[in-house]
Amino acid sequence: MALKYIDTRKKTWKNRREWLIGFSALLIFLVSFFFPQKLFGDPFWLSFFLYASFPVAIMIFVLKEPLQNFGFGAGKKFWGIALGIIFTIAFVAGHYFLVFHSPWAGQIPVARVLVSGFLNFLLYEIFFSLPFQFFSEVFFRGFLQLGLEKKLGIFSLLLAALLQTVPYARTNWAVLALVGCSSLAAGIIVRQGRSIYYSAIAMWIISASLDIMIIKVINQSRF
Repeated sequence: MALKYIDTRKKTWKNRREWLIGFSALLIFLVSFFFPQKLFGDPFWLSFFLYASFPVAIMIFVLKEPLQNFGFGAGKKFWGIALGIIFTIAFVAGHYFLVFHSPWAGQIPVARVLVSGFLNFLLYEIFFSLPFQFFSEVFFRGFLQLGLEKKLGIFSLLLAALLQTVPYARTNWAVLALVGCSSLAAGIIVRQGRSIYYSAIAMWIISASLDIMIIKVINQSRF
């Protein structure tokens, strides 16, 4: 009877695992929705707590699962690197067309610090943009997508991409499209590569390339 009781509890816990992840993700999403995240100042540290520290604490102390289950690991290197390169090239090309050959470049915002000198740009991209991209991947791809993958399958990828895009609905369509497409791309990289590292690096390079192009347009307009 004792063994049967323990097995039943284990089965019940497995069934509640996805509910716990879903509830925690919903809580994080609601907080981040009402307090939009930015890459500088207090909101940056709020992102660190919401998207990285809190989910990792749940993985370790509540779910008590290996972090590899949530994309912390090398995963499938070939697929992660290959898809990361493919999507990076595709997005950089798309950004080039959007910024230099379309009328919508002015709708894409850029942090003021980026246009105040190369050193500031470098420090910003390394110490703010890169960590922010990693925080986002921890939550949306690791905690949410991989955490719910066994229950939802490929729909966990779509759910994570949707939730990452929704807060930007209050912006213009260009930003909304960029966030939505990059979220889907990151989800595909993680689904095939089984690691959040490849998607984080790819999304950071993609974001930095867009910043560089916008900065060039701004500098050209000054002369």
